[in-house]
Amino acid sequence: MPQLLLPTMLTLCNFACGVLAIYAVFEQKFGIAIVCISLGLLFDLFDGWTARRLNAVSSFGKELDSLSDSVTFGVAPAILAYQLVLIQLGKIGLGVALLYSIGAVLRLARFNAMQSNLPTFVGLPVPVAAIGLFLSTSFMSPWVLAVSTCFLAWLMVSHLKFPHFKKINIDKEEIHDARKSVN
Repeated sequence: MPQLLLPTMLTLCNFACGVLAIYAVFEQKFGIAIVCISLGLLFDLFDGWTARRLNAVSSFGKELDSLSDSVTFGVAPAILAYQLVLIQLGKIGLGVALLYSIGAVLRLARFNAMQSNLPTFVGLPVPVAAIGLFLSTSFMSPWVLAVSTCFLAWLMVSHLKFPHFKKINIDKEEIHDARKSVN
Protein backbone atom coordinates (compact mmCIF):
# COMPACT_ATOMS: atom_id res chain seq x y z
CA MET A 1 0.00 0.00 0.00
CA PRO A 2 2.78 2.58 0.72
CA GLN A 3 4.02 2.26 -2.85
CA LEU A 4 0.63 3.59 -4.02
CA LEU A 5 1.05 6.72 -1.93
CA LEU A 6 3.57 8.60 -4.10
CA PRO A 7 1.72 8.20 -7.43
CA THR A 8 -1.55 9.06 -5.70
CA MET A 9 -0.04 12.19 -4.15
CA LEU A 10 1.31 13.27 -7.55
CA THR A 11 -2.13 12.76 -9.09
CA LEU A 12 -3.74 14.79 -6.31
CA CYS A 13 -1.19 17.54 -6.95
CA ASN A 14 -2.33 17.52 -10.60
CA PHE A 15 -5.94 17.89 -9.42
CA ALA A 16 -5.02 20.66 -6.97
CA CYS A 17 -3.25 22.54 -9.78
CA GLY A 18 -6.42 22.40 -11.87
CA VAL A 19 -8.60 23.68 -9.04
CA LEU A 20 -6.10 26.43 -8.21
CA ALA A 21 -6.00 27.42 -11.89
CA ILE A 22 -9.78 27.84 -11.87
CA TYR A 23 -9.58 29.98 -8.72
CA ALA A 24 -6.82 32.05 -10.33
CA VAL A 25 -9.01 32.69 -13.39
CA PHE A 26 -11.84 33.84 -11.10
CA GLU A 27 -9.38 36.27 -9.52
CA GLN A 28 -8.24 37.33 -13.03
CA LYS A 29 -4.70 36.14 -12.32
CA PHE A 30 -4.30 34.50 -15.71
CA GLY A 31 -0.53 34.05 -15.48
CA ILE A 32 -0.93 32.08 -12.26
CA ALA A 33 -3.65 29.97 -13.91
CA ILE A 34 -1.28 29.13 -16.76
CA VAL A 35 1.48 28.22 -14.31
CA CYS A 36 -0.91 26.00 -12.34
CA ILE A 37 -2.07 24.12 -15.44
CA SER A 38 1.54 23.75 -16.58
CA LEU A 39 2.52 22.33 -13.18
CA GLY A 40 -0.46 19.99 -13.43
CA LEU A 41 1.00 18.74 -16.70
CA LEU A 42 4.27 17.93 -14.95
CA PHE A 43 2.49 16.10 -12.13
CA ASP A 44 0.45 14.20 -14.73
CA LEU A 45 3.61 13.09 -16.51
CA PHE A 46 5.24 11.90 -13.31
CA ASP A 47 2.31 10.16 -11.63
CA GLY A 48 1.98 7.45 -14.27
CA TRP A 49 5.74 7.09 -14.65
CA THR A 50 6.12 6.74 -10.89
CA ALA A 51 3.29 4.22 -10.66
CA ARG A 52 4.89 2.08 -13.39
CA ARG A 53 8.34 2.32 -11.78
CA LEU A 54 7.01 1.34 -8.35
CA ASN A 55 4.80 -1.39 -9.82
CA ALA A 56 1.86 0.48 -8.30
CA VAL A 57 -0.43 0.73 -11.33
CA SER A 58 -4.04 0.25 -10.24
CA SER A 59 -7.58 0.82 -11.47
CA PHE A 60 -7.99 3.31 -8.60
CA GLY A 61 -4.98 5.27 -9.90
CA LYS A 62 -6.30 5.20 -13.46
CA GLU A 63 -9.69 6.56 -12.38
CA LEU A 64 -8.16 9.20 -10.10
CA ASP A 65 -5.84 10.29 -12.90
CA SER A 66 -8.72 10.76 -15.32
CA LEU A 67 -10.79 12.68 -12.79
CA SER A 68 -7.83 14.95 -12.13
CA ASP A 69 -7.13 15.37 -15.84
CA SER A 70 -10.75 16.34 -16.47
CA VAL A 71 -10.34 19.29 -14.11
CA THR A 72 -6.78 20.33 -15.00
CA PHE A 73 -6.91 19.81 -18.77
CA GLY A 74 -10.64 19.83 -19.50
CA VAL A 75 -12.32 22.43 -17.32
CA ALA A 76 -9.52 24.82 -16.28
CA PRO A 77 -8.18 25.54 -19.82
CA ALA A 78 -11.73 26.02 -21.12
CA ILE A 79 -12.50 28.54 -18.37
CA LEU A 80 -9.20 30.30 -19.03
CA ALA A 81 -9.79 30.47 -22.81
CA TYR A 82 -13.30 31.75 -22.19
CA GLN A 83 -12.18 34.50 -19.81
CA LEU A 84 -9.25 35.57 -21.97
CA VAL A 85 -10.82 35.49 -25.45
CA LEU A 86 -14.05 33.56 -25.93
CA ILE A 87 -16.03 35.87 -23.62
CA GLN A 88 -16.05 38.32 -26.52
CA LEU A 89 -18.42 35.93 -28.32
CA GLY A 90 -20.96 35.89 -25.49
CA LYS A 91 -23.06 32.75 -25.25
CA ILE A 92 -21.38 31.26 -28.30
CA GLY A 93 -18.00 31.54 -26.56
CA LEU A 94 -19.45 29.93 -23.46
CA GLY A 95 -20.88 27.12 -25.59
CA VAL A 96 -17.52 26.57 -27.27
CA ALA A 97 -15.75 26.37 -23.89
CA LEU A 98 -18.40 23.93 -22.68
CA LEU A 99 -18.01 21.84 -25.84
CA TYR A 100 -14.26 21.59 -25.20
CA SER A 101 -14.84 20.43 -21.61
CA ILE A 102 -17.42 17.87 -22.74
CA GLY A 103 -14.98 16.56 -25.35
CA ALA A 104 -12.32 16.17 -22.66
CA VAL A 105 -14.60 14.28 -20.30
CA LEU A 106 -15.84 11.99 -23.08
CA ARG A 107 -12.26 11.32 -24.18
CA LEU A 108 -11.17 10.40 -20.68
CA ALA A 109 -14.18 8.16 -20.05
CA ARG A 110 -13.61 6.34 -23.35
CA PHE A 111 -9.93 5.91 -22.55
CA ASN A 112 -10.65 4.30 -19.18
CA ALA A 113 -13.43 2.11 -20.52
CA MET A 114 -11.87 0.90 -23.76
CA GLN A 115 -8.37 2.05 -24.58
CA SER A 116 -5.95 2.06 -21.69
CA ASN A 117 -4.19 -1.08 -22.92
CA LEU A 118 -4.03 -0.20 -26.63
CA PRO A 119 -0.65 0.58 -28.24
CA THR A 120 -1.93 3.94 -29.54
CA PHE A 121 -4.29 6.62 -28.28
CA VAL A 122 -7.62 6.81 -30.06
CA GLY A 123 -8.48 10.49 -30.06
CA LEU A 124 -6.23 13.35 -29.04
CA PRO A 125 -5.04 12.98 -25.42
CA VAL A 126 -6.58 15.63 -23.18
CA PRO A 127 -3.26 17.12 -21.92
CA VAL A 128 -2.15 17.59 -25.55
CA ALA A 129 -5.47 19.28 -26.34
CA ALA A 130 -4.95 21.61 -23.37
CA ILE A 131 -1.54 22.61 -24.73
CA GLY A 132 -3.16 23.23 -28.12
CA LEU A 133 -5.82 25.39 -26.49
CA PHE A 134 -3.14 27.41 -24.66
CA LEU A 135 -1.24 28.05 -27.85
CA SER A 136 -4.42 28.95 -29.71
CA THR A 137 -5.62 31.31 -26.98
CA SER A 138 -2.39 33.28 -27.01
CA PHE A 139 -2.53 34.43 -30.62
CA MET A 140 -5.93 33.81 -32.24
CA SER A 141 -8.91 36.09 -32.71
CA PRO A 142 -12.13 35.07 -30.94
CA TRP A 143 -13.78 33.46 -33.97
CA VAL A 144 -10.65 31.61 -35.06
CA LEU A 145 -10.16 30.43 -31.47
CA ALA A 146 -13.77 29.24 -31.37
CA VAL A 147 -13.24 27.14 -34.50
CA SER A 148 -9.88 25.87 -33.22
CA THR A 149 -11.41 24.93 -29.86
CA CYS A 150 -14.24 23.04 -31.57
CA PHE A 151 -11.63 21.25 -33.68
CA LEU A 152 -9.70 20.25 -30.55
CA ALA A 153 -12.92 18.94 -28.99
CA TRP A 154 -13.57 16.91 -32.13
CA LEU A 155 -10.00 15.56 -32.15
CA MET A 156 -10.41 14.37 -28.55
CA VAL A 157 -13.53 12.34 -29.37
CA SER A 158 -12.40 11.30 -32.85
CA HIS A 159 -11.19 7.84 -33.76
CA LEU A 160 -7.88 9.15 -35.11
CA LYS A 161 -4.84 7.34 -33.75
CA PHE A 162 -2.07 9.19 -31.94
CA PRO A 163 1.25 7.77 -30.68
CA HIS A 164 1.25 6.32 -27.18
CA PHE A 165 4.58 7.51 -25.78
CA LYS A 166 4.26 5.48 -22.58
CA LYS A 167 4.52 2.31 -24.64
CA ILE A 168 7.57 3.67 -26.47
CA ASN A 169 9.29 4.35 -23.13
CA ILE A 170 8.38 0.92 -21.81
CA ASP A 171 9.83 -0.66 -24.93
CA LYS A 172 13.08 1.30 -24.44
CA GLU A 173 13.24 0.15 -20.81
CA GLU A 174 12.61 -3.45 -21.87
CA ILE A 175 15.37 -3.20 -24.48
CA HIS A 176 17.73 -1.72 -21.88
CA ASP A 177 16.86 -4.49 -19.40
CA ALA A 178 17.33 -7.13 -22.09
CA ARG A 179 20.76 -5.71 -22.97
CA LYS A 180 21.78 -5.78 -19.30
CA SER A 181 20.74 -9.41 -18.94
CA VAL A 182 22.77 -10.39 -22.03
CA ASN A 183 25.92 -8.71 -20.68
